[in-house]
Amino acid sequence: MQTFSKYLNPIYKDIDSIDDFSSVKPADALEKEEYPHLEKITHITKHRLDFLIDQLHKLEADLEHQAEIVAMEGSLEERKESKSVYNKILEKISLQVDKIDLELSTFDSPYFGKISFLSYDSRTGKPLQLYIGKNAVIDNDTHLPLVTDWRSPIANLYYENSGPTEDVSFIAPVGERRGDLLQKRQFQISRARIKGIYDAKSGNSAADEFLLSQLTERIGKKLQDIVATIQVQQNEIIRGKINQPILMQGVAGSGKTTILLHRLAYLFYTYKESISSENSLIIAPNQMFIDYVSDVLPNLGISKVNTETYLFWAKKLLGWDNYYTLSNQDENLEFKLYKGSVEFIDVLDKYISHFEEEVLSNIPSKEKDVIRRRYYELVEEFPDLDMAQRLELATGYAYAQKQFRKMTTDPFKRELVDSNTEQTAVLRYFRSKCNIYNLYRNMYKFGFVSSDLSKYSLKGLTVNGRLHNYRVEDLAPMAYLHMRINGIKDSMYDYVMVDEAQDLSYVQLATLIKVARGGNITIAGDLAQSIIPPFYIKEWGSVEEIIKKYAHKTVEFHELLKCYRTTIEIMDFAKKILKNNFVSSYKSPEAVLRHGDDVNILELNGNDIEPVIMKIKKYLNHGAVSCAVLCKDRDRADAMFDILKKHEKSIKANISSYTEKNYQSGVLVLPIESAKGLEFDAVILMDVNSDVYSKDLLDIKLLYVGITRALHNLTVIKNKGDKLLNELLCKAH
Repeated sequence: MQTFSKYLNPIYKDIDSIDDFSSVKPADALEKEEYPHLEKITHITKHRLDFLIDQLHKLEADLEHQAEIVAMEGSLEERKESKSVYNKILEKISLQVDKIDLELSTFDSPYFGKISFLSYDSRTGKPLQLYIGKNAVIDNDTHLPLVTDWRSPIANLYYENSGPTEDVSFIAPVGERRGDLLQKRQFQISRARIKGIYDAKSGNSAADEFLLSQLTERIGKKLQDIVATIQVQQNEIIRGKINQPILMQGVAGSGKTTILLHRLAYLFYTYKESISSENSLIIAPNQMFIDYVSDVLPNLGISKVNTETYLFWAKKLLGWDNYYTLSNQDENLEFKLYKGSVEFIDVLDKYISHFEEEVLSNIPSKEKDVIRRRYYELVEEFPDLDMAQRLELATGYAYAQKQFRKMTTDPFKRELVDSNTEQTAVLRYFRSKCNIYNLYRNMYKFGFVSSDLSKYSLKGLTVNGRLHNYRVEDLAPMAYLHMRINGIKDSMYDYVMVDEAQDLSYVQLATLIKVARGGNITIAGDLAQSIIPPFYIKEWGSVEEIIKKYAHKTVEFHELLKCYRTTIEIMDFAKKILKNNFVSSYKSPEAVLRHGDDVNILELNGNDIEPVIMKIKKYLNHGAVSCAVLCKDRDRADAMFDILKKHEKSIKANISSYTEKNYQSGVLVLPIESAKGLEFDAVILMDVNSDVYSKDLLDIKLLYVGITRALHNLTVIKNKGDKLLNELLCKAH
């Protein structure tokens, strides 16, 4: 029988032994005080797991039985119906596996914090003690919470205060509750065993020790949730009001991505009646990044969030299939910059007005004057209607008026048929004119832009049979035209999150802002990590303006300067290269708490690859689970992958290419552009030489991004005698 246990967290195999606390010997009085609560929760969770796993086994048996039925069915219709039942059981199994994994997460580490709060209006005079975890756990007997969800209002006391604090408050269902926070305790728990307890006091080092322990444990994993270590500024953003556009400038490793995902989880919990995960959107830079963050929301109990690159999202919006493909024509960065600018949005708006007038002036109908007049009446009366809706309503109105005028006995029937045919012809005319791809191409034929830009654009917008080509910078303007003509009613999202926004254009951002219902959008990026020319965004003020224009709301701006990813040694190295090589107004990142090895600069003779292989082996042998070999571009990454793949047996680890689009353990070879937003235990930065890199802004940013991917160890490879790295480091002094 097919089993799905292999898809569960491996801890499920040990739940019986973990649930047995008979051999646990508390190390001190503090552990002795805390273990009874942990044991009680573990027993409750174990009971739930037994029930859920038993249900999974029953579903597996149902699936096996249904497979036998499918095999025995005779007719095509019977097999089709049986397969439908089979697929429904599969879907139930998938949901059951998710439920079990969420419960196993609680079983493994049910909580990370504890607070003691004495309310000023307490009748008993006893403080309220609450344990804070990823998921709530309720006592089956008393129906009281044994663990409180981290997103609940009272849990905010844990995040907002570094230790015991007088006169604090939270918003309860009955209103504001004020009192004193008497205790804040932090836990490290794994496999239902206490690994560490930290009593946080305002101004003491316990909170730092707890954060440091959590950061140090980040080895070889995909992006993880940070519910245990959310810092005050991060918490402020995560719990920000709904319907409030948020813009984040965050240095490398400041937690921008995790803040975005935790904010979504918080909003789904707090506003479950008004927004849903199924109708929310995350825009990510590439497919590998999507895989890298794929575990965070499920770990927080959230599933089915639409996570897309802008390219795939916009093609879906336009309803395009695989016959619409990116052009292989050379790009012009100056033209590309212009077609992503705010000025180009104005060009698109002017063109829409011109197109609107042209369409209305050439309606193939004697009723065109009535249609035209009614169309502009609708513009005044119902400005939220899109162009397509106005055209259809105005046409229907015009022919209804005609029917009233012609309402006689015998001629009425003939005229009704004629009118329906005419109306259908008019609507067909509208649809033919509103083909977005053709409409966009025509813009370059009507003198709305310079002749040079028109020639360049039309060269990339070619049609060969069903095959339609376009340049990447043409996609957002076409999405924008689509919204202006067809409206956004069917394209709206309850919430939109945009990561790595520094590499998006203003036109791309405008389309995303427009589909965020009620201004529900959070945008995050880092200007120092803008590594895809032509660098649309030079400062965030212009992004704030475009949010105001399309969301019709003011923006809440946050600047994150603390880096939680890399060690102090690695960040100091990155800052030396960034300082004086980047805009002076950019505030340098500040590494938090964690020291590690010095950055290793390895000098090679020519094409000698053996030292690189030895370095990879050393990192893997010393505990690194993920090691990235970063190259300047794709061609160099492809060549390096081919070289290292030949040594895979010697390295004794899986060698993967960025083309596989999955974040994997072992050695991953990729261009810096594809590593954006990711992190690795160890990084080897290849070819930092004057024949590969320059002192230009783009190359400085590439080096900065590459350096700051490292969690624990960094090696920079250069040719012996090459002076570029020394010059970049010395320039900063």
